[in-house]
Amino acid sequence: MHPKISLFAASLLLAFAAGSVPPIVGSAAAICSPSDVINGTTATDAAKAIESAGYTNVAVYIKGCDNAWHAHAVLNGMPVNVVWNSEGQVVTEGD
Repeated sequence: MHPKISLFAASLLLAFAAGSVPPIVGSAAAICSPSDVINGTTATDAAKAIESAGYTNVAVYIKGCDNAWHAHAVLNGMPVNVVWNSEGQVVTEGD
């Protein structure tokens, strides 16, 4: 993961987990290097993919330079951080 995205995502996760910030949808384009190729997927695409994988209460908040969308959601009644990656996989962060 791009270092700027990593730091930004980590700070968002902490703030979001604490309930101090509403979900935000960010764009990777503003902080990525010119050599990063950003695809055309949207936050709506990410939310639909994450919901199709069985997650509920999806709040998409940022797209990384690697084209992975990061979100907060609920799975089996538990709040989790989740990623829809550039390969189309939906995974719980930390797994």
